[in-house]
Amino acid sequence: MKLEQSYYENICGAVYFPARAYNAYQTFTMFDEKEFERDLGYAVSAGINAYRLFVSYHFYLENQERFFVIFDEMLQLADKYKVRIMPVLFEDCGVEFSEESGNDRNPYTAVCVRYPGREIEHHRERFPEVLPYLDAFMERYRDDNRLLAIEIMNEPHREKGNVEFARYIAEHVYSIRGGIPLTMGCIMLEHNLYFADLLDIYQFHDNFPTSAEQFRNGLIAAKHVEQVVDKPCWITEWQRLREGDPGWGKADIPEEYKVPKLSSLADIIHEVGIGSFFWSLMVKPAYLPEQRINGTINGLFHEDGSVFSAEDFRKVSGKDECVQEYPMSPKWYQEDMHQLDKHL
Repeated sequence: MKLEQSYYENICGAVYFPARAYNAYQTFTMFDEKEFERDLGYAVSAGINAYRLFVSYHFYLENQERFFVIFDEMLQLADKYKVRIMPVLFEDCGVEFSEESGNDRNPYTAVCVRYPGREIEHHRERFPEVLPYLDAFMERYRDDNRLLAIEIMNEPHREKGNVEFARYIAEHVYSIRGGIPLTMGCIMLEHNLYFADLLDIYQFHDNFPTSAEQFRNGLIAAKHVEQVVDKPCWITEWQRLREGDPGWGKADIPEEYKVPKLSSLADIIHEVGIGSFFWSLMVKPAYLPEQRINGTINGLFHEDGSVFSAEDFRKVSGKDECVQEYPMSPKWYQEDMHQLDKHL
């Protein structure tokens, strides 16, 4: 599918989870229409026109009818604010799903959950178990113009042993596709090669680059790919500059590296002119276990509409507006962590 340039130009996106939801399952179990619309208002005030939103396979298995009621409501509200949704159908990051992990809301232990999980992804005879979910979703939304694109899976790669599964579901989705572009949440630009013939949009992630030059060069390379293959190429996860060390799995990174600083990369994003989604719209503890251990916080808006950093707001939005800044972790998170620390 060849996309008109106007379709994918000026994508200024954010990854969206509600402020107190730690995984896609909780995004659905805790869905609140007023909260979702409130957050859309925050997004639009910052010039954001797209959400990357993880939908929950496990919630679908529990209550298919409710799953679609909620997602339809999300689309209706987003359309009202002219924000297009890019749903992520499967997630490889995090811990295995269980009743405990899916519902964990302890800010010290709650993290993202994988779906469908290793028991399916690593056993080819079980791959077909997910097809009813894909069929139901695609039948309903493959031609729904409120969607920006459909992301088939987030971060499949060889080291995790699930490229074969990701290729299987990509081929299936491609076989029943409609008019909405298909994409895959790849960690590195070259990982798109596993699925290149099945994708309309390429993605890559660079959450914590260690130098501005490295980050800029990666974006320039992606723009070159975009021009050569005539397909959009977006950076769909970015957070902040961490000079010297990205801080994965380390508990001793400098304190100043544990907090949001979108402004450290936003100018480069604008300069190169690449479609992007930063992590994340709402200020919250890190999504991944490898960053949660560091005490990493990310995001732009607090629940009350104040921002973690006024400079981040200005750099992301391109607006020179006065906004209320509260450069601390959310009050409820501080209180919960204080109670937890007393028991450690």
